[in-house]
Order: sequence, then C-alpha cells, then structure tokens
Amino acid sequence: MHPLRTILLVDDNVDDCDLVNEAWKETLVCPEFRCVHDGTELLAYLHRKGEFSDRERAPLPSVILLDLHMPHMMGHETLARIKDEPSFSRIPIIVLTTSKAPRDIQRSATLGVHGYIQKPNTFSGYLQLLTNLQQNWQEILDRPFSGYSNGGWSGNPAYC
Repeated sequence: MHPLRTILLVDDNVDDCDLVNEAWKETLVCPEFRCVHDGTELLAYLHRKGEFSDRERAPLPSVILLDLHMPHMMGHETLARIKDEPSFSRIPIIVLTTSKAPRDIQRSATLGVHGYIQKPNTFSGYLQLLTNLQQNWQEILDRPFSGYSNGGWSGNPAYC
C-alpha cells in the first residue's frame, strides 16, 4: 500500500491554494500539504532545487493535484515532463482544473493521470474533494482513469 502522506497542489491561483490549505487543515487527510504555483516550481520541487532542497520542508508528494492553465509552463507540458522522468513518473497525478474541454480531458488521460476533477467553487466542495481523496485513495491508485467528474467520485473511484 502506498500511503497518502503529502498532497502537493500546483496552482497559480493563490486563492485556490489557500482554500485547499484551509480544507486540508480541517480534514487532515494526510500529514503534509504543500503548494507551488506553476510547472517550473513543481519541477524545482521534485528535483530539490533552490528553496526546495530540504526534503523536510519539501517532502516528496504522495499525490500531485495539477492545474492545467498556469503561466510559465502549462499543465500538460508539466505532466509530460514528469511522466518522462523515471524518478517521478509513478507519482499519482490528478488534474484539478476549471476546464471541461474534451481535448484537455483526453490529453490528460493519454498522459497517464489518475483522475480529472473540475475545481470546486466552494470551501465545502474542497472539503468533500479531500475527504473523497482519502476515502478512495487505494482505489485511485489501483484503477485506471476512465472519465471526468465535477467533484464527486460518481461511481468510479478512479476519478474525483
């Protein structure tokens, strides 16, 4: 079993990072929560570069929640780069985005995500998302991504 220890959110929207952080504090679904703001920062985090060189302050994530539309490096490019690196290719990645575009969903699935979630627009939505993540963690790891959801598991725990 691969335990849920650290959630790493990659999102350029500071308000979304704050909402997820507050939801994490309330649910405490895992011991650690971290946030970086774009794909470039994510790669620096994973490679232990700069401010992320201390693994105690920047633990390897159990799961990455990845926004698609960010400055510097878009989510799909970031995803492709992570999946190309053997050291990181096995980290589960769940897309957390506002996009419902079929091309974004299909490209994400092709790149090997473990889920595709439409961002909740309320604090209670983020609470539910994190609770679902914790409750369905092993199933998320074990099942391939098979579709899209707007915040619940909708009968398929492989996506949120």
